[in-house]
Amino acid sequence: MISRGLTFIYVEYGNLDRLYLELRYSLATLLHWKFHAPVDVVVYTDKPDRYRELPVRIVDITSRIAEFSRDGLYHHRIKPCVLREEMKRNPNFCVMTDTDTFFVDGFFDKLWSMACAGSIAVDRFHGRNPFPALAGFEAELPNVGSYRYDTKASVEYNSGLTAVDPAKHLPVIEDSIALIDAVLDQGEKLLTLEQIALSESMRVHRIPVATMYPLFRHYYRVAHKRYMQWHIRRWHEERSGVFAPQPPTIRYTRPRVRLFRILARLNSMFNRSGHQAEAQTRWR
Repeated sequence: MISRGLTFIYVEYGNLDRLYLELRYSLATLLHWKFHAPVDVVVYTDKPDRYRELPVRIVDITSRIAEFSRDGLYHHRIKPCVLREEMKRNPNFCVMTDTDTFFVDGFFDKLWSMACAGSIAVDRFHGRNPFPALAGFEAELPNVGSYRYDTKASVEYNSGLTAVDPAKHLPVIEDSIALIDAVLDQGEKLLTLEQIALSESMRVHRIPVATMYPLFRHYYRVAHKRYMQWHIRRWHEERSGVFAPQPPTIRYTRPRVRLFRILARLNSMFNRSGHQAEAQTRWR
């Protein structure tokens, strides 16, 4: 008998409509796949009314964004803070998921096996020594104790997906937040500090890590985001804004992204030439 399920957590805040559309597409592909364990979805947001029509739980974080981001100093700190909040109240395996994602067949089976084995599942491995400016940096973390950045051992995983067991991994998330704060307090800042801190916390806690790519797709690079966002807008318009679970229908491959970039550049060049010609005609 299964006593635990999976809780997927999205965070969406600010005024970018494209993130809302990304979330809808990600959620549609997530809920399409059937799984033997209960699946719960929660959206932490400062716009709760936007999500009333979707089959999700909603948590309004309007009053806590300043706290979670340290008064706007580092907004990506909101992610681990939200994950920590959900882990404290939820016995399910908790899966933090970025909006710019989608899910393919086989994802659930692999995730479940990794979670049950005690691993933390993430998107993919990026590399070693991700923040060279931190060489020799030291901090005292609340759970693991002494920490030192090691240029030979320090690692970075992509945190577009982070699946954890609240019964085992809460100290890892707490220490990752403490590490973010320690680095910020030293005046250092990097866009990916949040996922570096998570990766380093997993390393020093000696937690086994499993990567979910390619069963979990995360289009985080700029050109890839532009390609997917363009298609998602069309996808949303074609369905007249009506939500329904579905498999991924947008063809997402490197050649297609490259072709999209080329066509976008050509279109931009032609538009620029047209505007210049129009201006010259008016001048004459």
